[in-house]
Amino acid sequence: MIYSKFLFFFALILFTKCRHPILYEINVRPWLYELSKKYGKSIAKLKDIPLNEFDYLKENGIDIVWMMGVWQLGPYGLEFDKKIEYYSDFLPDWKEEDVIGSPYAITEYTCNPEIGSNDDLIWLREEINKRNMKLMLDFVPNHTAVDAPIAASNPKLFIRAPEGKKDPERYSDLGFAFGRYSNNADGWKDVIQLNYWEEETRKYMKDNLMTVLSFADGVRFDSSSLVLNDVFVKVWEEELNYWGYKKPQEEFYEYAFREAKSKYPDAILLAEVYEDWETELIYNVGFHYTYNKPLLNSLIGDSSDVNNYILKTKPEFLAHSAHFVENHDENRVIFSMKDNIEKAKAAGTIAATIGGMIFINHGQWSGYKNKLEVHLRRATDEMEDGGVKLYYKKLMKIIQDPAFTSSNFYYINNKSGDKKDDFIAYLREEGESYYLIVTNYSDNAGCTNIPIYNIKGAGEGKLYEMINDVEYTRNIESIKNEGLIVCLYPWKVQIFKYNY
Repeated sequence: MIYSKFLFFFALILFTKCRHPILYEINVRPWLYELSKKYGKSIAKLKDIPLNEFDYLKENGIDIVWMMGVWQLGPYGLEFDKKIEYYSDFLPDWKEEDVIGSPYAITEYTCNPEIGSNDDLIWLREEINKRNMKLMLDFVPNHTAVDAPIAASNPKLFIRAPEGKKDPERYSDLGFAFGRYSNNADGWKDVIQLNYWEEETRKYMKDNLMTVLSFADGVRFDSSSLVLNDVFVKVWEEELNYWGYKKPQEEFYEYAFREAKSKYPDAILLAEVYEDWETELIYNVGFHYTYNKPLLNSLIGDSSDVNNYILKTKPEFLAHSAHFVENHDENRVIFSMKDNIEKAKAAGTIAATIGGMIFINHGQWSGYKNKLEVHLRRATDEMEDGGVKLYYKKLMKIIQDPAFTSSNFYYINNKSGDKKDDFIAYLREEGESYYLIVTNYSDNAGCTNIPIYNIKGAGEGKLYEMINDVEYTRNIESIKNEGLIVCLYPWKVQIFKYNY
């Protein structure tokens, strides 16, 4: 319990009690290509993956391995993608053989034969589970590939053009609507839009979700908000009205999750979503975690952006958020931070220590700045940054402590000193583990005083700073009242363990 006298000093955020996981995203086909170069031999199938690669993830504290892009694709999408002209922006020397097709233009939820079979997916899960990790796979609710067999066998499942209407920007030659994010956005011409106001579509996609769950311990839902009833009608109102569809009584997710959670109660459901109001709707229909793009947006700014974000954000939003600084859709964090490696490391530390799901992208630990475009098997070659890799090796060991995957997060709002506004500070605790995380999130060197309300003892006490491996002796009463004096260079982080 926090006594009332401490409320003056601290803004308190209490999360619902749970252990939040550490997730690691891998784009599968590019990873296999990368491993082939690393080991000097062909590693084209899932079963070719050296098992020490899974050991490495476990040693670094990973709980969930999201293997992105395992499902069956069709020739239409691959041929379409070969004609895209912007690849040179990401990979100046790209060749046709580098184009592998979008992992989100799925024809069927069976394993892509280029990487193996359904039995190989079962093997993959078994190997990951042996190491006490979970396997997460994708589900794409909004659309299918243009050449998905179901489009020919049951066209009623899709949004179709009103009779006689032609619009090559909105509809395929066969009259299927292209998937799209909004009426104001361009259509995705390698995919066609499923009709979520059609009962048969709901059953078909619920069955596909159950298929995914039969292979995985968790599911990441692509563009999850697009099939919410109130979002869906904004894009497809004309077509829905023409064909006489009425708004369903419940959301698709409420319908599908009843069976999914009954059969797979421990499965973790992660939603890709970006708008705040959509995020709350998504969470309320049964997801466990939702993307937190607003945190990344604040981290691209400065300390005032981050502090303001934490202060204004609802505690329950942080609790069900997946915090990241990069993923397959976003730029690399070092690119986002305009090559400021120290800022990128600081941003990654905040995202990994603020609570909720910790979301790491493959290559983030290596300090890469070149984005891997999702249709390609490789990015522009670059060297690993040894300093970044060493930093994350240390950070990942630290955040495996239950204090960082627990529910307890205390934001410190009563810092003092001339440079206090340049700093971000908060406490994490669980059981007998207590930590203070301090970041100078600015271009200015400076100091601040940070009171620690729950430091124990009297007289002289110890604090161990884990990033730099230094133990300090300080006066406990002074830390409680005036605060711990922390002086940091620009964009530097310190993590103090205390009460040990």
